[in-house]
Amino acid sequence: MGDGKRAANATTQVFGLILISTALLILTIVSFVLLDSDDSEDAMFFGVVTAVAVVLTFVVWRFDTLWARILGLVTTLAAVVTMFWLAFGLFQVFSPIEFIVGLIFVLGVLLSLIGGIRALISARRGDVGPTAGETRLRTGTLGLIGVAAVISIVGLLVTQSSVSEAEAAGTAALEMVNFEFDPATSSVSSGENLLISNSDAFAHDFTLDELDIYVYFGPGSDAVVDLSSAGPGSYDYFCSLHSDGTEGMRGTITIDS
Repeated sequence: MGDGKRAANATTQVFGLILISTALLILTIVSFVLLDSDDSEDAMFFGVVTAVAVVLTFVVWRFDTLWARILGLVTTLAAVVTMFWLAFGLFQVFSPIEFIVGLIFVLGVLLSLIGGIRALISARRGDVGPTAGETRLRTGTLGLIGVAAVISIVGLLVTQSSVSEAEAAGTAALEMVNFEFDPATSSVSSGENLLISNSDAFAHDFTLDELDIYVYFGPGSDAVVDLSSAGPGSYDYFCSLHSDGTEGMRGTITIDS
């Protein structure tokens, strides 16, 4: 059935579902590229969720019926329940993948829910669309995503930190990669500092509560963490963005006397 015969706001609902599917697709592609085989379960989960979202989006687009609009609303709510954490990417403005995926996801959810509810009302009134307002809304949404993407990428380039060879001299190396610290267990000499590199396309941080240390790392950023004030012993650290301190992205460093 052509768009011109759809209930008003039905195309807004479909557009929102397309945005949700797009956000999930980006996440899935990045996950398959970044994650090791040991973490393939996460990538497969994202892949399955994305495939289901794409299929249901097509069904809602293809059938302009009451049950299709309700299916669209259920699909949107299911995406919110299973992938709500994507919205936190809005707080990572200078981490382009997280920010853009989060923005697309949130906008998709809002448009799908609002469009779906209004389409149900429009169908009862006999209103058809798309309306001029819907067209402007879709154009404005794509424009907003484009502008936000540019700002995020430029912000990343401006804020990305690097360490010179002189600063890196005499430090122990630690890498953030595949949502893990590598090595997860390491040791440094007393007074030695730690050179940390974020090799992921996502933002991370280095949090060591015992020493009151918190350092944020954008994608591709390096920084030297000062451990000179720490006494000998073992210290647990973690990424507060991807760990709760007991599970997830965490590790242990031992400072030798």
